[in-house]
Amino acid sequence: MEAMAKQKDAEKEGLSEMLGVRVSADDLARLDALAERLPIGTRHAIARFALRIGLDAIERDPGVLLGGAVKGRKAPGR
Repeated sequence: MEAMAKQKDAEKEGLSEMLGVRVSADDLARLDALAERLPIGTRHAIARFALRIGLDAIERDPGVLLGGAVKGRKAPGR
């Protein structure tokens, strides 16, 4: 019964798609620690927020995926 209620809540929030992601033990521990500290919900809710924040950052500057490479910077001349 509880699973059905959670599914209906997710549908109300527009969460109709499923994504399975493997994470490291450290990442999971960080999510669990945040979930204990923050009253916003479960580690899954925090992961969704983190995904949205991260996607926004990547859309603004795709270079963040390359470890902070600076756009337009050229290698020094030889």
